[in-house]
Amino acid sequence: MPDTLQPGVRLSVLPTDQFKTTRISVHFMAPLDPATISARTLLTSLLETSSAEFPTQAALSAELERMYGADFGIGVNKDGQVHRLTATLSVVADRVAGTDLLRQAFAFLQSTLLHPLLPQGQFDAATFARERENLVQYLASLAEDRQTQAGLALQALYFAAEPKQAVPSFGTATAMAAVTPAQVLAAYHQIITQDQILITVLGPVDPAAVRELAAGLGFAARSADSLTVSVDRPVSESVAAKRDEAPVVQAKLNLGYHVDTDIYGPQFYAASVASALFGGSPLSLLFTNVREKASLAYYASSVLDPLRHFMMVQTGIDTATAPRVAALIAEQLRLVQTGEFSADLLANVKQGMLTSRLMAYDSPRFLARQALLRSLVPGVPADYDSYAQAIGAVDRAAVMAAAQGMTLQAQYLLAGKESQ
Repeated sequence: MPDTLQPGVRLSVLPTDQFKTTRISVHFMAPLDPATISARTLLTSLLETSSAEFPTQAALSAELERMYGADFGIGVNKDGQVHRLTATLSVVADRVAGTDLLRQAFAFLQSTLLHPLLPQGQFDAATFARERENLVQYLASLAEDRQTQAGLALQALYFAAEPKQAVPSFGTATAMAAVTPAQVLAAYHQIITQDQILITVLGPVDPAAVRELAAGLGFAARSADSLTVSVDRPVSESVAAKRDEAPVVQAKLNLGYHVDTDIYGPQFYAASVASALFGGSPLSLLFTNVREKASLAYYASSVLDPLRHFMMVQTGIDTATAPRVAALIAEQLRLVQTGEFSADLLANVKQGMLTSRLMAYDSPRFLARQALLRSLVPGVPADYDSYAQAIGAVDRAAVMAAAQGMTLQAQYLLAGKESQ
């Protein structure tokens, strides 16, 4: 369990000799609010490029280089109903560097997060204008990434009655262009004084020393009420459908399913295996039957988002084959629902999941992510053995039941303009 530094400010230390680096993440978490998403996104760019101590991007970069090439970044994401702004700093471990880089890392985070560049009490006007324009251009460019465009469009269609979920975690180009300095300053004061904070530190560290350094950041007490994470929209009897056209050679057919599952309980593991068998692994039915055997898709896969009770199927296809592909996808899900798959396939899919999970434990990012999830959601497995035991307990009947709880709710097609 995370250690409480102040009400609403917690610390999770993961001491390990597995890595030669130390990864520090400071998560600022608040209930998802579309009105503040763009301002929070712009805030990340302002905080990661300058501070009062390092007033230019060159000065800040030089300090990172002085810390043996430390890696620093700030981004936004959403976990169900929680919007999260995360600052991450990775430094060479003290035992490798032969100096107190951990202490320097916390001093750097205090400088960038708690002492931003605010001449006359406002963010620097030139920096603000430059970073906002950069983000507007970047967000506008996402429309040219057809796979991203289709994924976002499907989610907007699926969550049409849930505006908070329909908006991307980073906002939109239109909303970003309208963000004002006052809004970003308000967003800054919110994360510092109101957002719940989780600090995670992973690496060859002494927990007591880390606690002293983390407490030294000086974050004040704030609300410690549990954040609501899970999103579960009602199941509709009809399927929402939308078709857009663009000058694309490869059309995108994406499907959104409601998934009847718990969060990191027995149903979750069954749904995870069902999703992997359906489309979430190299051995999946979508890959084998839609892409390989029928040759109807350039790619076909599914991904499960349990916090939102949502599964998305993504495919790249020829526009003219969209009806056939949709029917074949439905047939693959039916096969899982009715148990028409071999025992060997089920065993191999489960083994593939375990192998992937075991490999993930070599990633500091994955381990830090698990620590974050454990702070938000009860029941997240603390180690590989717990996960392996839960996956091992999933049998054919559980997979069938989980698949039967997957209901098509939205279908989005990004078609080529030349097709009618």
